[in-house]
Amino acid sequence: MAVWQVEFAIVPRRALAAKPRVARPQVMDTDWWSTERLPAAYAQQLAAIASPGSSGTAELQTWGEEDGNRVDVWSENGKATRMIARVDVRRLNTRFSAMLLQFARVAGAVFVRRDGLVVEPLVGAFGAALRSSEAWRYATDPAAYFASYSEPDDDDD
Repeated sequence: MAVWQVEFAIVPRRALAAKPRVARPQVMDTDWWSTERLPAAYAQQLAAIASPGSSGTAELQTWGEEDGNRVDVWSENGKATRMIARVDVRRLNTRFSAMLLQFARVAGAVFVRRDGLVVEPLVGAFGAALRSSEAWRYATDPAAYFASYSEPDDDDD
């Protein structure tokens, strides 16, 4: 994942209700869709959002670009089990975001940002989640972003 991408797990509402307290590191690795079904034509719907990509494994389908807007779907035994979306905040693509929100609504899902923030598939909530992310801080002012990680000056001689 690139520093300018905001990463979200796309999680079925019912699965999140069953596991409301998943630890942050596990949010992106949980097979949220293992007991739920994605819409029947999900691959075609995702292809309308972003161009299909290539993957090194049969268990992973991708749409979009590695360092841009992207959707990944992992499968096990032919059934989708996990779904991740990455949004490139360097230059927002409103079409990608609007179609991603529509997909989540149709699928009965919410977004869970990597840090655990649950986001409803609504324009305002999604926009706020993007603007409050680390990636947004980087994209709006890279120098300040990196300066916040620099070591303090040693003036003690």
